[in-house]
Amino acid sequence: MAKIIRFPNKDKDLIEQLEYITEQAREGKLKNYAFAAELQGEDEGLIATSYYNADVGTKQLLNSHIQVDIMAAVLEVNFFDK
Repeated sequence: MAKIIRFPNKDKDLIEQLEYITEQAREGKLKNYAFAAELQGEDEGLIATSYYNADVGTKQLLNSHIQVDIMAAVLEVNFFDK
């Protein structure tokens, strides 16, 4: 399983996170990509999704890593008091 890089969940880090992904893309280090964001303003309630070089199987692979990250966070909070 691939290593999951976790960013702090702070709004001020949004640009830093996007810049990291952009830098990886510019350096040719992204094999594929999955992105989802909940929109605000006029588009409140809509979810924007975007993929790069991701067929159905790759989308599922990326999604499963997101789910593992979520479960790790749930375990940390509920069982390890982090």
